[in-house]
Amino acid sequence: MKIGEWDSLGRSRGLLQRQLGELGAAEYAAHVTINPDTGRLRILVATDVGLLDYSYSPVGSDPEGPWSLRGQLTRWMSVKGLRLQTDAQFDEDNSDARWIWRLVAEDPRMELSADSTGVGELGPAGLLPFARACIQHAH
Repeated sequence: MKIGEWDSLGRSRGLLQRQLGELGAAEYAAHVTINPDTGRLRILVATDVGLLDYSYSPVGSDPEGPWSLRGQLTRWMSVKGLRLQTDAQFDEDNSDARWIWRLVAEDPRMELSADSTGVGELGPAGLLPFARACIQHAH
């Protein structure tokens, strides 16, 4: 999924796209996680120049007040310990299976997961294109 496909980005979507344009970076894929307690977003964007890691959160304690978007670019050669893992469980009663994909990196610290029962942004379709882009470009 790319930035334009993430419904959870709200008003930060346009600014993210503008910043990518200013940087002249080609977007390969993006992934967004939401902290359910604070509403804070972590936005990861795999690009041709590296991994962009953004935080989008309220400036103060009021979620209705101003928000801040802060990002950092990590060049692909500096991404450390990147790996994709999967675990599956079989239900012996009805032969169903459930699996989880995990994309993990040591630097920048990243631990993302998607469950086979998840749909759209919350399922493998929200994680695997991003994982693939990261794995293909990290050294």
